[in-house]
Amino acid sequence: MTHEELLLFGERLRNRRNVLGFTQEFVSDKAGITLRFYQMLERGEKSVSLDTLISLSRALTISTDYLLFGDLSYNLESPLVDILNGLPQPQREDALKILQLYSKAFK
Repeated sequence: MTHEELLLFGERLRNRRNVLGFTQEFVSDKAGITLRFYQMLERGEKSVSLDTLISLSRALTISTDYLLFGDLSYNLESPLVDILNGLPQPQREDALKILQLYSKAFK
C-alpha cells in the first residue's frame, strides 16, 4: 500500500468505528490486535496482513472492499450507494462525514 492508501485505510477504519460508537480499545480487542497497532493503523502508519484485515472487517461489520478501496456496494442496494460510489474519493469521505453528522443530530 502507498502512504496515501494507508492514510485512506486508516480514515475508513476511524469513520466506521465512530459510526458504530466503538472505542479504539474495543475494536482492537475484538480484532485480536494490540491497541497500539490499531492506533497506528488509524493514523496510516502501518499496513495489515490478510488475517488482520478480515478480523477488522468482522469487528467493524464492514466489507474488506470498503476498508481497502472505499467501495460501499458490497451488500447495500440503495440510490445513496450509487451516489457515493460515483464521487471521487475525497468527496466520498466528505459526504460520509456529512451523513454521520446528520445521523448524530437525530439520536
